[in-house]
Amino acid sequence: MLIYLWLFVVMLLAGGFVPSFVSLSALKSRALRKGVWYRINPAARALIDAAILYLRRGGRIKSQALADALRRAAEEVLALATPVRLLAKAVEHIIARTRGIAVDEGTAVALGLQWQNTPKRWRRAVA
Repeated sequence: MLIYLWLFVVMLLAGGFVPSFVSLSALKSRALRKGVWYRINPAARALIDAAILYLRRGGRIKSQALADALRRAAEEVLALATPVRLLAKAVEHIIARTRGIAVDEGTAVALGLQWQNTPKRWRRAVA
């Protein structure tokens, strides 16, 4: 289950995100299941709902600006819906890769949580 979530996050955040009916409706249902749908910016919620309605009726999203806005809204949804352990593990693997350090799973979670709990003015940038 976590592997599929991780693959979904990686595919979504990659540069080639193409909003489709399936991906946006899955994103909305995941946010509703996790209980974070109403904590998202109302403009982002309205944009996702309008795009789902438009795609359901057979439309195609061609505008790059609209696709970028949908990608930013999807990133906001995923940031709230992703479990903390998975985020901590991902952050630490990125940090370890940039510093050239090898870490195991337990250490990755511990160091990732430590990085997330460090105040923003004291922590270094991840990538």
